[in-house]
Amino acid sequence: IDYVSHCFHNHGWSLDACVGYALAKGIFQKDQVVSTKTLYNYVDLGLMDIKNGDLPEKVKRNTKTRRARVNKRILGRSIDERSPRVESRKDFGHWECDLVLGHKTKDDDVLLTLCERKTRQFFMIKIEDKTSASVMKAFD
Repeated sequence: IDYVSHCFHNHGWSLDACVGYALAKGIFQKDQVVSTKTLYNYVDLGLMDIKNGDLPEKVKRNTKTRRARVNKRILGRSIDERSPRVESRKDFGHWECDLVLGHKTKDDDVLLTLCERKTRQFFMIKIEDKTSASVMKAFD
């Protein structure tokens, strides 16, 4: 800890650079040196004379933990579950449908696209909004 504090204050090195230099020059053996992560934990706990404010890169970083969304909604069947026969494009009548949104504002235009797999016939219909009622009205 004293060596890292000395390197940090006198040379302006990062905590990782201090550890790397000490190992590269053989000042300490590998089993005598704590990891960089441990040094940063020491700073957080106040065991060193270095504060988080002294570490410009550390205060820039977002320290919030990221987590995967647990309750992701599944909105119907996946397109991957469709029949292999649809992929072959041998039968007429397999349609794909999608909505194309503008800037996602409430009053922006929305396009309903329909594409038939075999003939690749394509329709594009302008609808009021992205509600199911507007989509069904366009289908009708």
